[in-house]
Order: sequence, then C-alpha cells, then structure tokens
Amino acid sequence: MERPGHLHVEKKSAANRATSLAIVIAIHIAGIAGLVAALSSGALIKQLQEIKATVDTQKTPPKAPPPPPPDLVKPPPPVAIVPEFQIATAPPPPVTTVAKAPPAPPPKAVASSDPLRPIMRTHTLPPYPPISVRLNEQGTTLMEVHITTEGNVDDCKVVQSSSSERLDSAACDYVKSRWRWQPPTNQGTPTAVSTRVSVKWDLKDAK
Repeated sequence: MERPGHLHVEKKSAANRATSLAIVIAIHIAGIAGLVAALSSGALIKQLQEIKATVDTQKTPPKAPPPPPPDLVKPPPPVAIVPEFQIATAPPPPVTTVAKAPPAPPPKAVASSDPLRPIMRTHTLPPYPPISVRLNEQGTTLMEVHITTEGNVDDCKVVQSSSSERLDSAACDYVKSRWRWQPPTNQGTPTAVSTRVSVKWDLKDAK
C-alpha cells in the first residue's frame, strides 16, 4: 500500500520541475527578445540620426546678399561758352564849350536904416554920492535903458547891482537926465529901442 503513494509524489515533483523550467525558459526568451528589440531600436535611432545628420550637412548654404548699388555721381551741369565779341565804336563827338559871361554883381544894398549911436559928450560919469565915499562903496551898475525916438532915456532898470542901492539909484538918475543917443532909423524914420549900459563906481574917481 505504501509503494503507490511514493510514485504519486515523484510524479508531482517532476511536474513541478517541468513547470519551473518552462517559466525560466520563458523568462529568458522574453529577456532575449527585449534585448534584441532594444538593440534593434537603438540601431534604428542611430541610423535615423546619421541620416538626419547627412541631410542637414547637405543643405544649400544661404546666398550672400547682393552688393549695394554704386553711388551715382551727378554729372556737372553743362557750361555754356559765350564767345567774346569786340565791337568797334566811333569816338564821341567833341564837346564844344561855350564860355558864359560872368554874372553881373548884385546891386549894392542901399542902407535903409541907421544903427543906434551914442552921443559920447553926454556919456560922462555921474558924481559920486558923498555918503558912498565915506562908506567906501564902489562897484559896477549894469542897467537896461529905453531910448525914445528923440534919443532920450525914459526908463532905466538895474540888471546887475553894484552892491549899493545908493550907487545904483544915482547911476539910473544920471543916465536918464544926461545921456543921449542918436536913435536908429527904419526907412528914414526914427524908432525907439532898448539897450544896456553900465556905470563903474571907483573911489579913485570920487571928487
């Protein structure tokens, strides 16, 4: 009875070993297939890269840009050459100079008026006021007098004082009473005028 059981166990062990061997063989076959596939794909990729590199190296290089056009130089404008002509001209006719008679001198102007002239014998120094002599007053009295058509003085104004009112008054009074002129005339007619005169008061002339 024990012998058949032993045979049954051996059969199971043999079956298990066959299954394990088949699995190992299948694993190896799968590994080899994967390796071959990997090698095949790597070679294919390498081949594709080589083909791509070959194609890239055979690309036509870009053409260089055309050179710029040369600068156009504008030609200078044409210069017109005008020939020179010399035309002989006749000399101008002689100029005849006619001597003109010298202009007649203008007629001499006839004096139509006479200037104011003093009558010198009447232009004497006035007497020195005694009080002014005692006070040593002296100086010059400048006056503006109005002369009538008869040559008399009818008005006298002191323009610049001698620093003494007494001497100024004595000078005006004396000129009005004593000094005379020949009045000026206009077309023969005497005219009244105004003029300036002066009297110098000097103690040396006092009497």
